[in-house]
Amino acid sequence: MKKRTVGMLFDGLVQRGTILSSSMLGCTDQEIAALERHFGCTLPATYREFIAIAGRRAGKLFAGTDIFYPRVLQLQSEALILLQGLKKSSVIPADAKVFCMHQGYEINYFSPVADDPPVFQFFEGQSVATKPWESFSEFIEASVDEHLKQWKNLDNECP
Repeated sequence: MKKRTVGMLFDGLVQRGTILSSSMLGCTDQEIAALERHFGCTLPATYREFIAIAGRRAGKLFAGTDIFYPRVLQLQSEALILLQGLKKSSVIPADAKVFCMHQGYEINYFSPVADDPPVFQFFEGQSVATKPWESFSEFIEASVDEHLKQWKNLDNECP
């Protein structure tokens, strides 16, 4: 069975009417290049696919979460400040790329070791980071599923 890509996931959401394609805005090639310069690496293919499709906005998906461009450019330093304040600077590895923070207490990151890298998570109050998702695509799929439990429609224009 062929693995479902991030693009296929978003295409399915649009085809089912769960989100309008106009509610999503991807990053431009220049913005993707800026992210690669910021992170100092070639971005993993699945993350690159996500930001090309919905890197600037995705309706209600990730409401209240910092994941979109250009805000993502500040997350690495904010995560390090949080971890230093908690005296847990060594919790995330030096090659970690913080791509998502939620409410200032949850850090999500990957290391650019594969096209679809595992995603790690650290919550304030934990002593170590965990690996709840085996891949970035699994992180996105789980996030969509969680949001659909709250909203039947991920589009901004619909209740």
